Amino acid sequence: MLETVPSASALALFDRAMRIRAIRKDIVGAAQELGRLSDSELSDLGINRSDIDETIERYI
Repeated sequence: MLETVPSASALALFDRAMRIRAIRKDIVGAAQELGRLSDSELSDLGINRSDIDETIERYI
């Protein structure tokens, strides 16, 4: 019986995808927390509200 062995690049890509998926919830949570700040507070941090909204949309 012939065994199939996945390539190292396939394993590396799968591992990376799983790590990204695992932090997705943290990214959305952080963006939501920042979204609670006023526009002035965000500006002081150098963050645009549109960047927060785009980040939430991208990772949901």
